[in-house]
Amino acid sequence: MTSDKFRRQLRQEAEKWWKDGLIDSSLYGQLAERYRFDGLEAEARSRFTTILIGLGGILLGLGAITFVAANWSVWSRDVKLVLLLGLFLGVNITGFSLWRSNDRGGLHKLGAALLLLGGLVLGADLALVSQMFHQSGPIYQLLLAWSLGVWLMAMSLQMPALAILSSILFGCGYAPAIVDAVSASTLDIWQFAGLHVPLITLVLFVPLAYISRSNITFFLVGVLLTASIVGNVATLNLWAIECAFVLPPALLWAYGTQSPQRFIVSRFQAIARSLAVIVMAGWFYVMSFNFWNDFELNGSEFYFKWGYHVAIDLLVIGGLTLWLWLKLRDRLHQFQFFQARSLNTGIVALMLLATGITPYIHLHVTPLPVLAPLIFNILLFFLAIAAIRDSLALGSRRTFWGGMILLVLGIVTRMLEYDTGLLMKALVFAGCGLGVIAAGLWFERNIHLDKTKARPLDRFNPQPPQEEQP
Repeated sequence: MTSDKFRRQLRQEAEKWWKDGLIDSSLYGQLAERYRFDGLEAEARSRFTTILIGLGGILLGLGAITFVAANWSVWSRDVKLVLLLGLFLGVNITGFSLWRSNDRGGLHKLGAALLLLGGLVLGADLALVSQMFHQSGPIYQLLLAWSLGVWLMAMSLQMPALAILSSILFGCGYAPAIVDAVSASTLDIWQFAGLHVPLITLVLFVPLAYISRSNITFFLVGVLLTASIVGNVATLNLWAIECAFVLPPALLWAYGTQSPQRFIVSRFQAIARSLAVIVMAGWFYVMSFNFWNDFELNGSEFYFKWGYHVAIDLLVIGGLTLWLWLKLRDRLHQFQFFQARSLNTGIVALMLLATGITPYIHLHVTPLPVLAPLIFNILLFFLAIAAIRDSLALGSRRTFWGGMILLVLGIVTRMLEYDTGLLMKALVFAGCGLGVIAAGLWFERNIHLDKTKARPLDRFNPQPPQEEQP
């Protein structure tokens, strides 16, 4: 969709071309019809009206809040409940009416904003009602209940903004919930939910991202899934830490390489693959440090009384990951080490195997204080070089600079980690700076030359744009 700024500039230029005789009235009419020149002023008025209504609504809201705060202690509990319920229903009903109106311009956006405000009002109502009835509790209970309410609103309305809000609230409630569950003698429903956040994320929030068609929600769901698996395994004092290393990137990569189906959204696949590569890069970087002498299991605290909850989640997610990878077995059978893309399914499978086997051998078979960091350093630099190589083949600046940052970060970190002189540090910093400048200029030059060579051919043999890979 073209921006209003472009349409205004095009209208001005088209009027000049018409006056100068470069185009005739019929061509100008076609441009005006295609880019809706006649609707520019109406849309500007609609935006101005929306801004005025928004500013007025903010001032009215501040006045209402001030009035309520001044009389809150005087009013009875029934009056407070009526006010809170009336505010929630009024905001949401008004927002829904405007959001479903025939006007898809300013009123529609105002309705969406009011619905988002309704989701925020829900949290305030929950907090105030619990305070009125003296139902105090940890903050994560409010966050999880608030997230569930917003989730219901987002599922029914299919609104990306509400889906994002629900995901953020649920993620904020996870960390205090799992910390509280570790020391609990008995589990309540909120602590139980905290222990099963990975499964809840798959069951509730992946369909939410699919229904709302929100890329940001899917990204947040991937981050929450990874963080919850790692956090739950951390409560077991590193038991099954190999699963925390392997499961999240394996699941994300397997989802991102499936053929598009009913529950496989094509635009989510690139996000899943990119997130899988980011998670692997993070693990490679963290595990490349020389701390393996202190990396061991604590036998005295090995058993955690709620560990079977975590084990159930790991088994379910592991089974789902294995099923998705079995669907990719044809690609694995056709694997060749030297392919056009370095970060292919076979290479990722080998890196994931090395990521899981290395800590398992170190923790359960024999210590690897020297070999383990060496393996992860090799994986880190291989991933960086593979990303740079793929960026040249795909023409992706984002992939190129991601690989360059990872490569420079690995070099600088190793230089700072070990005892090196100031002269060596100066040479490394200078070399990295010159290398980044030279590589960036060389990449831009090659991309420009490739586009220049391809432009005359594209006129006669147009090709659909390729999807950008991580």
